Amino acid sequence: MINKQFDLIKTSDIDLLIYDGAAETRTLEYKEKLPGNSDDDKKEFLADISSFANASGGDIIYGIEEQRDSNGKTTGIPEAGKGLSSINSDTEIRRLENIIRDGIAPRIISLQTKAIDGFPNGPAIIIRVPKSWNSPHMVTFKNQSRFYSRNSAGKYPLDVTEIRSAFIASESLAERIRQFRTERIAKIIADETPVPLEPNPKIVLHILPIASFTSGENIDLNAIKNNQLRLEPINSQGWRTRYNFDGIVTYCSIEPLSYSYTQAFRNGAIEAVDASILQTYQGLKAIPTVYYEEELIKSLQQYLQLQQQLELNPPVLIMLSLLGVRDYIMSIGDGWDHTRHTYPIDRDILIIPEMVVEDYAIKASDILRPAFDVIWQACGWDCCKNYDENGNWIGNRR
Repeated sequence: MINKQFDLIKTSDIDLLIYDGAAETRTLEYKEKLPGNSDDDKKEFLADISSFANASGGDIIYGIEEQRDSNGKTTGIPEAGKGLSSINSDTEIRRLENIIRDGIAPRIISLQTKAIDGFPNGPAIIIRVPKSWNSPHMVTFKNQSRFYSRNSAGKYPLDVTEIRSAFIASESLAERIRQFRTERIAKIIADETPVPLEPNPKIVLHILPIASFTSGENIDLNAIKNNQLRLEPINSQGWRTRYNFDGIVTYCSIEPLSYSYTQAFRNGAIEAVDASILQTYQGLKAIPTVYYEEELIKSLQQYLQLQQQLELNPPVLIMLSLLGVRDYIMSIGDGWDHTRHTYPIDRDILIIPEMVVEDYAIKASDILRPAFDVIWQACGWDCCKNYDENGNWIGNRR
């Protein structure tokens, strides 16, 4: 895989692979031509794509001529970047994406494709296949029902034992992520937080890239320290930063207690907790809907931008929880208007179902809308009233 954010890959990066003679690996493959429309071509193409998703992910670059041995077989070492002649890039990309969509199950999330100009015969096309959190993926084209993975020699079909192991590993990953959330919420409830928090109801936001739980690698904490603006705590009025055992934490403090913190873990996961927005005002337990949604949208956008800078590829799971909110109602508009509510929340803890971010380009307001709907419904409303008829977050300021 090219060690670069996908959107930033350009002609010179491919030229460098050729200049260095960078051989094919488990995560990189060269192709001289695009797959055709024959059944055999489609099956081979789908096997390539699914094998990357079921292994470590990787890049396939089309338009690269490889060196050949004395028998005329390709060696996996690039010879020249000639590009693809007589193609319409947009049409070909749509064709390839349609083949993938219709021929692999379950769907591969966050697959990226683009054309790169600057080669003699035409553009090259690169497909980045992420390591999947929902594997194993099966080639279903023409009822083939085959599973593939990859090693240093290329793709290979999985046997029954390997298929079974792949399913178990996928289930284990999902369980590990859910368990992480459960354990972190338990620590927050038990006041085992990076900084001591005020004893108020809390908003808890977890931003968990799948890559954080699969790569086994730690991120560069200095890269976060140098981008503190991206780690600003929710509802911040200025903050402090320090390293800790788990990674790096920013926090807002009114001594001796803090009212908000954001913890970046060494694996790139982020936990943001606020204990200042949900409070009792003049005896009224009300969620200031416009304000708290504004703060969450702003913070989530920043955290996702930080994770993108850290090259933690999607998908990313977004998990929102509210703690200590029994008997809270929904306040409408900017003021504390409690005359337009229906029912109070009937439980102390709201664990909102996770949301999946497949592309960092998605707006935080769109990501959070399903979570906001659930919280409004917990207060007796049919959905969040801060979105217009086109699904744009506007804030209900009536």
